[in-house]
Amino acid sequence: MLATEAIGARLLSDEVWRRLSDRQRLRFESIVRSRFMDALAPPPGSGAEIAWSSARPDGDTVALFLGLRYRTGLLKTRWTIARRGSAWGVTDVTLSDPGISLAAEAGRAWGEGAVHRRDRAREARTAAFPRALGIAAIAIIVLFVSRRLEPTGRKVLLLAAAAPAILFAVDGTLTVRRILSEPYRVPEVATPSPWAASERQALAAQREGRLEDARRLWAAAVSAGAPPAPADYQLGLAFKAAGRTAEAREAFARALSRAAAAPGASKELGLIALEQGVSGEARDLLRRYIEVAGPDPDTLSALAVAEANTGEGAAAVASVEQARALLAERWNGIRLQAQIYARAGDAASTVETLRELEPGAPIDRESLRADPAYLPIATDPAWVAFLAETPAPTATPGRPSLPSPP
Repeated sequence: MLATEAIGARLLSDEVWRRLSDRQRLRFESIVRSRFMDALAPPPGSGAEIAWSSARPDGDTVALFLGLRYRTGLLKTRWTIARRGSAWGVTDVTLSDPGISLAAEAGRAWGEGAVHRRDRAREARTAAFPRALGIAAIAIIVLFVSRRLEPTGRKVLLLAAAAPAILFAVDGTLTVRRILSEPYRVPEVATPSPWAASERQALAAQREGRLEDARRLWAAAVSAGAPPAPADYQLGLAFKAAGRTAEAREAFARALSRAAAAPGASKELGLIALEQGVSGEARDLLRRYIEVAGPDPDTLSALAVAEANTGEGAAAVASVEQARALLAERWNGIRLQAQIYARAGDAASTVETLRELEPGAPIDRESLRADPAYLPIATDPAWVAFLAETPAPTATPGRPSLPSPP
């Protein structure tokens, strides 16, 4: 479904794309495909699956949000899909949190100004000259040597010299014809980005916990031309994982302040604010992230908690219901949804939601009675009656266990 022609026309302009030869277009399309595959294919020997999905109109296109689950973790992506004739095609895939467009990355593989209008007459002369010189050299050698040979020897010499002369002539003719038929010059191979080595070393330093080295290497990558916002975002993740929250906040704030921001920084700042009990700030940051990067179950669940903490019960319920709707496995998030209903004061919905858990395992009524999340409905008759029930003694095998809510 990858619409490589549309990607090429957007990166190079419609006029340039139309005037490229078939050979040049195929080379460009091959590089685009390889860039997308390198970013999205799972590691060798492993698989991947779609963990959740959502879509919304976006002008003349559709934005499709996919959570791709790999062995190493979850990748949030935004696929831009456009109708081309009677079919749909993928015109870009964006790695949502760092804000990296794979189409733009494919364009950078050519280098700045790599595709440009050529001086066809001059290049044709330059290409033809060495080949013509080779033919002339062969002719001179044959002329001088043949004088000293017998007729039979001259015939052998002419036959031997004809082969390279014909090769020079054919190669020269084909090269000149190709140059004259291609108004734009396109590199034969894509060169690695000048910042690629520093980027790989920075990620390796992060994995090994060498955060000062990672900071230095990310700065080197940005100096070489790498987009700065993804670099700040990655550095912020490293500081957050190491418990250096203040430095993580600084890095995420820089990632948001860039001209091309990294949306994931807004989510990370929201999660930090939620952990620190600043629910109003967390709510605003998480809403901003969802607006830009699209919904996902984890962010919606965290937003629901922040909204519940700020007294927005109806909004919290809507957020957690949206989170559950995204998931293929409907059992994830049930306990969180019940708590959100309780904070909104809706005892009947809380009980109804918790009953969805009972076919999988008996519910511990005592732990619910002690959970402060259910205090707003503690005296509601429906809640009191539910807590007084005797749980079913058996459980249905194979029901997945539920994670604790954030």
